[in-house]
Amino acid sequence: MARKLASDKILFGALVALSLFGCVMIYSASAVSAGETSGNPYRFLIKQIAALAVGGVAAFFVYRTDYRKFARPWVVYGAYAVTLLLAAYALFRPPINGARRWIPLGVTMLQPSELLKVALVLVLAYQLSRKGQTAAKGELALLPALVFSVAAATVVVLQPDLGTAACYVMLCAVLLWLAGARARLFVYGLLAMIPVLAILMLSADYRRARILAFLNPEADPLGKGFQAIQSLIAVGAGGWFGNGLGGSRQKLFFLPFPHTDFIFAIVGEELGFVGAAGLVACFGIVAWRGLRAARRAPDAFAGFLAAGATAMIVVQAAINLSVVLALVPTKGIPLPFVSYGGSSLVACWIAGGLILNVSQHEVAETA
Repeated sequence: MARKLASDKILFGALVALSLFGCVMIYSASAVSAGETSGNPYRFLIKQIAALAVGGVAAFFVYRTDYRKFARPWVVYGAYAVTLLLAAYALFRPPINGARRWIPLGVTMLQPSELLKVALVLVLAYQLSRKGQTAAKGELALLPALVFSVAAATVVVLQPDLGTAACYVMLCAVLLWLAGARARLFVYGLLAMIPVLAILMLSADYRRARILAFLNPEADPLGKGFQAIQSLIAVGAGGWFGNGLGGSRQKLFFLPFPHTDFIFAIVGEELGFVGAAGLVACFGIVAWRGLRAARRAPDAFAGFLAAGATAMIVVQAAINLSVVLALVPTKGIPLPFVSYGGSSLVACWIAGGLILNVSQHEVAETA
């Protein structure tokens, strides 16, 4: 049976380290540009610290709540419905930089698609944990998980935000794999996605341009390929030990918005391969401790909850790092805990709170 333990201090330490490191790098990457554009070099740092405070409070609340309460249907479906409706409501807001992803909340902006990730983790954990009890035909019980994931991805694609939609799909795929879905289902799913992805890529000029820039960024070095090229220059310029904290040159109006999606490039330039590898290792610790909590969870719901929250963080980190290193086309995906973005930081800390919650419990060993 399950017994209450102390919280996972290693995981908590890794999450705190990532957040504090993110604050340092956000200031380093944004101070010059923020000072030039707004007159306040601390502008983005202050907002990130405020979001960190909100995320920390939310994580503490999630951590202290009995995880079984999150399995109540009204909590699961209520969280999913509210965040999905907020994401849909954002579609009717005036566009910002060509996208409708945000809802204004006074002095800040809410990006509902980030909170929808956490809600999707809840609903997938709930559905998959009930699989053996509610479906006599096995894998047919996985259909609701696909429906919830596709519905969320569809709303976000319309914003448009194909990168976040991809995170939803990959999160679902990870949990289905952990639930024991057969390999042929993934093959069928991949075959079904190919024409959908082709239509999405061909339906928008900027997406076609991103694909072409990814395949050959040197063909348009001052246009569509500019960001990828500048990112690689920043990463390569750092060498083994970097140019020192604050020593980045690419952040000086070369690499666009260096404190957001491409902050890892600044990490590579200022702290070098050693610093970048340390950051990646920190995400590795999160993956290790999160999957450890899932493996030792006392029941199926807790296991899927911890695994889903871990996948939410790690998958997003993997996509962001791949974009910065030009391994995949450019996507607007922040680096969890490190990139500037209040909604992302709060959502990631809620996910961290869920993992820490589950890590308090384990199944007692039997003789």
